[in-house]
Amino acid sequence: MPAKATSGVQFPADPSGSRSTGTLAKQVVADALATVDPSAAERVHRIKDWRKGYIEPFTELVAAGVHDAGNWDGVARAALDSLQSRMVGAHDVDGETVETTMADYLAVVAATSTPGTETITGTAEPERTLSIPYRGENLSGAALSDLLDRWVADGVVEPSCAAALRLVQDNPDWLSLPGRAMLVLGLGSEMGPARQLLRWGADVMGVDLPSSPAWERFRSGADQFAGRLHIPTDADGRPGINLLTELPELAAWARAAAPAPLTVGSYFYADGGTHVQLSSAADALVVDLLSDSTATALAYLATPMDTFVVPADVREASDAALADRKAIDVKKIVGALTRGRLFHRNYAAGRGPAVHDALVPQQGPNYTLAKRVQRWRATTAFADGHTVSVNVAPATDTYSVTKNKILASTYKGAGAFGIEIFEPDTSSAMLAALMVHDLNVGRPEVDVQWQHESSGAASGGLWRQPYLPRTALPVAALLGTVKR
Repeated sequence: MPAKATSGVQFPADPSGSRSTGTLAKQVVADALATVDPSAAERVHRIKDWRKGYIEPFTELVAAGVHDAGNWDGVARAALDSLQSRMVGAHDVDGETVETTMADYLAVVAATSTPGTETITGTAEPERTLSIPYRGENLSGAALSDLLDRWVADGVVEPSCAAALRLVQDNPDWLSLPGRAMLVLGLGSEMGPARQLLRWGADVMGVDLPSSPAWERFRSGADQFAGRLHIPTDADGRPGINLLTELPELAAWARAAAPAPLTVGSYFYADGGTHVQLSSAADALVVDLLSDSTATALAYLATPMDTFVVPADVREASDAALADRKAIDVKKIVGALTRGRLFHRNYAAGRGPAVHDALVPQQGPNYTLAKRVQRWRATTAFADGHTVSVNVAPATDTYSVTKNKILASTYKGAGAFGIEIFEPDTSSAMLAALMVHDLNVGRPEVDVQWQHESSGAASGGLWRQPYLPRTALPVAALLGTVKR
């Protein structure tokens, strides 16, 4: 008999009691691929070393929807159905531990109590203009517009990203999110929008672990904020709640304490399989809160180190950059000598939209699955008529990245390939403003859902540079190691 989980969100157990993250991921990916290519699904089951073999099937999931809206939507729905029908929530029933699939968990398991609420009210005046910190300066007005021009010219952000930010510049009354409240899952995230939203005067509901240092940071920073921060508290008034073990209580608190219709934003991070567990829990929560309109919008950040479909003009810009290389180019020679293992072209030769594959083994399959869950839910929520903000974020020098020595070195050397690595404060402010744009304007009408992801993207230069990222970034890592 499989071992019972103690409590909270867990991976499914096999007959031996093992709870394998790799097995779960392979099953989810295979189930999703089976909707578009049964033979590809069979290949997934035959992969022996999942950590080395996960990149190709995750890329196939994206490639299947380049020209087919039905495939894009079908893959997302099949993947989510597979994940949430396999992941389980363990809970107590009359002294026995029972496991319920995450698809049914919040319908079956009631909260034991509703957390209290502490409200921290900011004392500053709300910021009335959009400003973005950049290399030691806060840029607004013409200076910010000049930076956006430079980013577009260098391929750091897409033109649609700059256009969205300029529209927020022209409509500063949007910044405080009037008529909305923001439920931030992962209050302490370096990339999250909470600090910016509070400066702009918004209502924020912050979720993080009881042990998080974020509570004291936000309490002591009230003189910098104009908005209100609502935080869950236990019976003794201590802040914090665990998304994995107190999910029913979190849902109850969101309903009881929401000062306005909620936008639920997912900004959490954890190492290894815990990240997948968090994504499963958050996905169950957003489905539950959308069901009765407690939540009316969702917000996600997509990592640039993933696979996306890019528009034809992006492919053309990358091809032009490749053609612009000198006839005698060390990178071309090295690429030829290594048979494409280094300096392989970014996109296959051709015209029209293309698949951009920035997956790198160092990120690992758990991180990729956790982030795909969010993109899949964004896809289905769009299709079901909900408001969704999903923006491709630039590579950012956060602690969670730089604690990995290989990734830290890669980021240090990335500038040699025209890739700009952002500081966390810059990314956070820019992405918060993009979310404000999306919630006020809505996303554009599209033919295929991947166009939602490409609209407003800020890849940091990954999309338009000439080389497939994982065939250039090893050299960037070497250069970065020398710099470090």
